[in-house]
Amino acid sequence: RELAARTRRGRARTIATAAPDDGCAEAAEGDVVSFAMPEGYDGDAGARRLGVVKAEMSCTAWVQPLVEQGADQGEDEMMLVEDDTFDEPVQVQGAIDFVFDDVFYGQLPVPSLGGGVGYGAPAIECWTVARAAVPDGVDVPVSADGVAPWTH
Repeated sequence: RELAARTRRGRARTIATAAPDDGCAEAAEGDVVSFAMPEGYDGDAGARRLGVVKAEMSCTAWVQPLVEQGADQGEDEMMLVEDDTFDEPVQVQGAIDFVFDDVFYGQLPVPSLGGGVGYGAPAIECWTVARAAVPDGVDVPVSADGVAPWTH
């Protein structure tokens, strides 16, 4: 099962691929995925979230949940950053149901006096995905920190 979108020229392109029924998706480190939260996360068990795979081995993945950075990102795309309410990635087994194929990775530089990214200034990782690619029933919380990620 694939989710497709139309390009500006009217061609179909794959933007997300569904995992097999056993939930053992072929997700690799750095992939943005849709997953079900495991037991033990303050009533969130079974809730579907977006996350980025930090490590994977066989059918086990360590996924860092993501939040939308700011509420005014537009109607077509959303920019995601790591959810800082999680100190470490969530370990999931067979709970990944979608792997996003069309993701734009970037970094948001944190303002500093020492120069930009690559010159000693820190940056916050971000991922941009099409809103149409997010499967139904997936919760995408909006960051309470607004559009300035360095305020985290």
